[in-house]
Amino acid sequence: GGNGVGAPQTPTPTATTAPPPSASPRALPDSGLIEPGRYWLNPVGIRDQTTAPRIALTVPAGWTAREGSFVDKNYDTTDAGAGPALVAWQMSGTFVDPCTNHVLVEPTPGPGIDALVDALAHQPGTRAGPPTAVTVDGYSGKFVEVTVTADITKCGGTDGFWIWASPDGDHRYVQGTNEMERIYVLDVEGRRFTFNARIPARTTPADRAELETIIA
Repeated sequence: GGNGVGAPQTPTPTATTAPPPSASPRALPDSGLIEPGRYWLNPVGIRDQTTAPRIALTVPAGWTAREGSFVDKNYDTTDAGAGPALVAWQMSGTFVDPCTNHVLVEPTPGPGIDALVDALAHQPGTRAGPPTAVTVDGYSGKFVEVTVTADITKCGGTDGFWIWASPDGDHRYVQGTNEMERIYVLDVEGRRFTFNARIPARTTPADRAELETIIA
């Protein structure tokens, strides 16, 4: 959303091959199916990307690149897409009501971790799990899983539920009711860095397992 990013029986996950994490990352293509390998994700949501931290991740077969900033599998920009995605999206705040009032909550959270995580976890039309301490590549922070409980068809269109704001003035909208966003907020050498995993309600166990492997 904003930039176009907008369980049945358990199938048996299929094995995929990818180089070890020590492989040198490549630039993520702008679009299309990508070969298994290690890639850089450029962050979405900030104007100056020249000094921004990036994520390097290892992707198995069958995943797609979009806009050089996120990877997904079996994804669609509407609720028809059941596939997961992972995006290096920089977040700065939330809205008064994601569905009905797209005015920024003021004051916006400061540069730390806790205030932003708390704001993301307490939004109308959502249900959130407890903020959980996490370490990613040596950097400490927290993640929170936020699930959309509102009927987004009543939010003024397919792009009507705005779940966070970005520093560049953009926003993220969700594509489906019961869609879950697992949001990571990290301290990277004194700078706040955020990324998220999009997990629709109908994501298959096999696709979710691959997403978890990428994050791990």
